[in-house]
Amino acid sequence: MRTGTWRRLALACVALVAGACAVGPNFKTPPTAAPEHWRDSTISAQDSSYANLAWWEVLGDSTLQELVRIALRENRDLRIALAHVNEARARLGIQQLEFLPQIDVSGRAAKVHVSDSLLGLRTGTYNLFELGASVSWELDLWGRLRRLNESAKASLLATEYARRGVIITVVGDVARAYLELRDLDQQTVIAESIVVTRRRSLDLARSRFEGGLTSELDVRQGESELAGSEGRVASIRLQASQKEQELNVLLGRMPGTVPRGAALIKQTFRTQIPPGIPSTVLQRRPDIRQAESELRSANAMIGAAIAARFPTISLTAAGGTRTDAIENLFQAGTGFLHLATNVLLPIINAGRSGKQVKLERARTEAAVARYDQVVLNAFREVENGLVALQQLQIEVGAAVRQVGAARRAVALAGDRYQGGVDSYTTLLDAQRVLADAELGESSLQRQQRVAVVQLYRALGGGWDAVTDTLAIPHPAR
Repeated sequence: MRTGTWRRLALACVALVAGACAVGPNFKTPPTAAPEHWRDSTISAQDSSYANLAWWEVLGDSTLQELVRIALRENRDLRIALAHVNEARARLGIQQLEFLPQIDVSGRAAKVHVSDSLLGLRTGTYNLFELGASVSWELDLWGRLRRLNESAKASLLATEYARRGVIITVVGDVARAYLELRDLDQQTVIAESIVVTRRRSLDLARSRFEGGLTSELDVRQGESELAGSEGRVASIRLQASQKEQELNVLLGRMPGTVPRGAALIKQTFRTQIPPGIPSTVLQRRPDIRQAESELRSANAMIGAAIAARFPTISLTAAGGTRTDAIENLFQAGTGFLHLATNVLLPIINAGRSGKQVKLERARTEAAVARYDQVVLNAFREVENGLVALQQLQIEVGAAVRQVGAARRAVALAGDRYQGGVDSYTTLLDAQRVLADAELGESSLQRQQRVAVVQLYRALGGGWDAVTDTLAIPHPAR
């Protein structure tokens, strides 16, 4: 009879908990006024975004592709992000266990001294042996545990989106650093060719000086320009070495030489990019999804704080065996059983519960502002990327024309100086203009290609199932 009563009581409690509503506000994604189209109306608004391509379809250099694969396996930031995901998953597992009854087993052996017979016990010293178990189960009537579980789930999701964001960052940073390295390699070639040209011009100035056709000033100017050009080569090589080490850190490797693939000018990317409709950025970018999950987690904590102001009701049971002789521990007549319902109602706590609710509401307001800020930043990055790509294409075309004209000017200045028609200064100026134009063109070629990578990243590209698999290191054997 007693067993049936308790079974019915337990079933009634389960039904009561299942039907109870969780207090606190339910989460709603904040309304976001996404633009209907990008500022430049000539850009396609079709939903065939460049970001839908896998990163190896964007980065055509096979050497760069291999470097990205290495980074996805070895990059330390990715390992840290994965550890954070595992930590959040463990926290969720711990929180989910709060729904289950808590079972504890205890044992005790003691000597008890009784000097007052009024307690109903014999006076004197005697042994006490006890073995028992206790069960405690909190009835989640107000949804405190459910809100905490909701918050833990959202936190896990936020860390997962953060990891995906790190993946996109690593892909973009490796591509950017590699393109910058190839630009420095190209600048080294240009600077070395300038040194060769300076030496030839200096030899010409010396021969004319020795022949009495010009003054020593031409020779000294030529030596100065040659020394400056040699110093520029050394500076560019230093930058290239530093860029290699930056890449090695991204690859999770010790300092060393980074393999090269195609030259910078051979790094081909799409310049006509249909970015997709603006609203798709909200669903594709991991940082936006991360901010939304963090907001959901903070919102759930408001409900948990409100529920903490209501009574906490738990069912407890304890049973076991107790005797004064260990050999009688499991004999009949030594057992005991306690059943109870505990109610804890916070009444006087200096307003701590109310202040905790205010604290969680303030944190949620901050999370809303962070979400809005991330969304605004996302649209800014995409808009800037689109404009940069268009304008850099124009700049590169102008730089190519400038280099062609500067080369012709150097050839004419050389002929005129050798023929005694023009001064050595004019030749040096023409060579200086050509050097700056060639280096500037190389820089713009690099900027144009980096702009494509940055736009791809701003649109949320770079993550897919294959990339995700590469980003999870294999367990050590």
